[in-house]
Amino acid sequence: MLKSLLQERKRSRAVRGLNVVGSAPEPTFDRFVAAAAQAFDAPLAMLSLIHGDQQWFKASHGLVIDCIPRASGFCGFALDCPDVLEVVDPLSDPRFSRLPGVTGEPYVRYYIGASLQRTDGIHVGALCVADTKVRKAASADQKAYLSSLARQVSKALEGRMELLSRGGAR
Repeated sequence: MLKSLLQERKRSRAVRGLNVVGSAPEPTFDRFVAAAAQAFDAPLAMLSLIHGDQQWFKASHGLVIDCIPRASGFCGFALDCPDVLEVVDPLSDPRFSRLPGVTGEPYVRYYIGASLQRTDGIHVGALCVADTKVRKAASADQKAYLSSLARQVSKALEGRMELLSRGGAR
């Protein structure tokens, strides 16, 4: 319990340190989510950051969304997974079957997410893809590609943070 609480405090500080929550959309991050959606031929992709009890979206493809309660989304579960988190049937998984996005719009029937990890090892969010149709598990190549994109997103977030800390434009 204490370890979890300390981990969450570190995560919140790390997300705040990125200075990205509440910021305007940026083409760099929009391109990452578009690439993820295209790689999976899926209608939905998002880049989310977990901050306290909120899941905040820096970029999305196929869905207009800013923020949801952390407990209402998949990405909080993807945070500390050593590999990608893939859910091929959210309706039959008790962790996800009652989520608002499963029981209502957009009716998610497939989810895959890769954690975003800062260079200090703290997991701050996820790059994910979702589909409104049931689908088979992703191939090893697709999983590797999503993980690679997530690493690139993490580097871009930290690069953005460093630029801002030096007084550069976004």
